[in-house]
Parts: sequence; structure tokens; C-alpha cells
Amino acid sequence: MKFDTLQQGITFYENYARVFDFNTRLSSTKKRKSDGKILLKYCVCSKEGFRETPRLHAECKKKRPITRMGCKARLTLKLINDQDNYVSFHEGHTHALTTPNSAHHNKLSRNLTLTHKKYIMDNSRANVRATKSYRLMKEHVGGYENMATSVTDFKNFQRDIRKHIRGKDAHMLIENFKRKQQMCSYFFFKYEVDDKQHLIRVFWEDAIGKKSYASFRDVVSFDTTFSMNEYCIVFAPFTGVDDSKSYVIFAGCAPL
Repeated sequence: MKFDTLQQGITFYENYARVFDFNTRLSSTKKRKSDGKILLKYCVCSKEGFRETPRLHAECKKKRPITRMGCKARLTLKLINDQDNYVSFHEGHTHALTTPNSAHHNKLSRNLTLTHKKYIMDNSRANVRATKSYRLMKEHVGGYENMATSVTDFKNFQRDIRKHIRGKDAHMLIENFKRKQQMCSYFFFKYEVDDKQHLIRVFWEDAIGKKSYASFRDVVSFDTTFSMNEYCIVFAPFTGVDDSKSYVIFAGCAPL
């Protein structure tokens, strides 16, 4: 077989691996020094080669399972006459392939769709973690085999969202308060910034809090023992007690 481009050959082998239920990865690449054009590229089974010692996870320091088994299955793409790529194909695997019941866990079979991403973002606004979002969606679609993605994909996407908004979240908070004030004139907030325009403290009170304070202001508590893990800042709510001896929130304050 011949392919017009290198990517066509890579896509062909990925589709082949998807049908026969194994994962692939790109291995060694040989480039021409004069123009950087790729002369040789290997597409190998994900279990190709060996690792001398199991890798340690950066955070939990737990040993990761050994996934390399010296598999020889590969696809070799080589440039000929600066025009075409030809294929050298080795089919034999030195390990058992994925069973049909667990094929949906393969990397090539997983796909984080726009529906998944929208679901993760909506749940993130409600402070729902990626793991719980994954379990909830599993119940909606009728099982893990219908998810077409993994909990790690959910965690990675939620991590990317946080990385994207990092450094902008204070601005997003104030803009959100401004929108609330436009929708309801009883919503009140005030904030302060330092000489570098960094948010240092913010106070807010909505219409429900004002009404609760007007009705149950005999007892007012200002508690500064709460903290938020992301920036280790203090969250201080103004609370009171209603006629049923239940706590009600009057307002909130966050000194950064």
C-alpha cells in the first residue's frame, strides 16, 4: 500500500487498531537535516518495548502498572522519491488483545464529545467534581460501555478548564456580580483592588439575604473559620437564625 501523506498512513493504522481492539502510539522519527522532512516514521502497538522500572505518579507516588510487553506489531512509513510513503507491516502481537467487553476503554475508542464537555462545564459551575459527573452521565446513558470516554478524560478536561480561567477568575466574578445587579436592583456588592489591580476583598448581598436580615436580625453571626482551598482565602458569611431555629445567610464576604 502507498499513501500520499504521512498522516494518511497514521490514520489508516489507527483505524485498523480500533477494529482489532488495541492501542497505538507514534515511535521513532527520522528527519532529513537539510529541510526537516520526515523520512521514516514508526506506528507501534502501545505495548511495544519495555520499561526498566515502573514509573511513579507525580502526586500520589504510587507505582503505575507495567504496560510495555515488548510487542513487535508495527507499521513502518518510509518516504520514497520525496513523493510517496510505503508500508512495512508486522501484524503479530505478543499479548492478548482487548476483549469486546472492555474495548470501550481503549484510547482510540474514546472520544470526548461536545455533549460531554458541556455536561462537565455545567456541573463545574455547581461545584460537581469530574468523577461524580462521570458517574451521573453513566446513569443517563445506561452504563459505562455507552460512555465512549473514561473518567480520566473527564478529569483532564476539567483541569484544562481551570487552567484556562486561572488569572481571569476574579474578573469573571465581578462581571457575574454586575450581571446580577442588572437583573435585580436589590443585589448589592462592593470590592477593592490593590495598586496592581488585583482583587483583595469583595462583599455581596442579594435580595433574599436583605429580606432575611429584615425579618431575623436579632442574632447576627460573622464567621471567618471557613476557607477556600483554591487560593487559601477566607470565606466569611453573615448568618442568622430564623423562627424555625435554622440558619439563614444574610450576606457573604471574601477578604483575599
